Amino acid sequence: MSAMDGPADRDRPTGRYSVAFPKRAWYPACASGDLGRSKPLAITLMDAPVVLFRDGAGRPQALVDRCPHRNVPLSLGRVAADGTLECGYHGWRFDGCGACTAVPGLLAEPAANREVDAFAVTEADGFVWIWPDRSSAPTGAPFALPALATDVRSGEVVFSYDLDCTMHAAIENALDVPHTAFLHRGIFRGGSAATKELTAVRRDLPGGVEVQYLGEPIGMGPIQLGARTGRTFDHWDRFFLPCVAQVEYRIDGWLRVTNSILHLPISPRRTRAWFVVRFWSRLPAATVKPIVLARGKRILEQDAQMLAAQTANVERFGGERYTSTDLDVLGNAIWRLLRRAEREEQAEAAGAAAGPGDEPELPPQSVTFRA
Repeated sequence: MSAMDGPADRDRPTGRYSVAFPKRAWYPACASGDLGRSKPLAITLMDAPVVLFRDGAGRPQALVDRCPHRNVPLSLGRVAADGTLECGYHGWRFDGCGACTAVPGLLAEPAANREVDAFAVTEADGFVWIWPDRSSAPTGAPFALPALATDVRSGEVVFSYDLDCTMHAAIENALDVPHTAFLHRGIFRGGSAATKELTAVRRDLPGGVEVQYLGEPIGMGPIQLGARTGRTFDHWDRFFLPCVAQVEYRIDGWLRVTNSILHLPISPRRTRAWFVVRFWSRLPAATVKPIVLARGKRILEQDAQMLAAQTANVERFGGERYTSTDLDVLGNAIWRLLRRAEREEQAEAAGAAAGPGDEPELPPQSVTFRA
């Protein structure tokens, strides 16, 4: 077997892209502040054009971004005074259910259908969420962000980035500890020549999975306090179906940082991610916030460049090829959950039982490694 063929025991399918997209779930569509009252907002959900707007009561609505009259994007229109979405070409108006409420200048009812397909949407925790499957009623609520305290030592930083990669690759990257000592050396980890043994313990969660890291010294890049004090972080990485990665660090009585990363699959190879960092520390939030923002953006820029290079190489070689080790404590678990959810949806729609899938093997539930 040549090097180009890859290992015989590869643990993921080798199609051009391995993409899992469960549709009966909530995905972030936009930040609430990005959706105003007078202008619609165009987004793309797994290559499907969608237009968002607020109705007369200020509630978010979502329609397929195409006017049934002449195929013009409805996102080029405006929100009328009554809260309907008005096409910018001929002024046809549509409500949040997609029904046409007005055709300016028309004196008689046309025979042709005029409705637009609509998506279920809701708003929570500063985000508008969309339910991709138009054939099913939403169940449950969107992912709930952790509560943010209101004292002067608490704060929030939110920033977004469009990543040139699959949603799974973006989620795995956010929760992958081993790469941080190399790609982010001196910023996040790798600030000292010394390495420490860490233990990663994986646990199943309702609708997700988490890994707790034990024995991680307190430090950030060149600042390594754990070596001097012997104290360690409490550190958890979590994934929640279908699109949320979460990283949490605590130092009892001193610090708590939770980074909840919400992912919107724009296409099979492009993903929008919102990083919602909520923190509390012994220092005033005004002191901590600029540090969190600067370091977070720098780390994200490095990740974005590497993910884009990874995607370009998949294109270059004509498909994905992955081989995992016990250090990949979450990547395969995330993939299994996504594929299983997608397969169960497809089986339910077909009225059949879900069969076995092409799921990769999981590493041991507890792994000790050096970082």
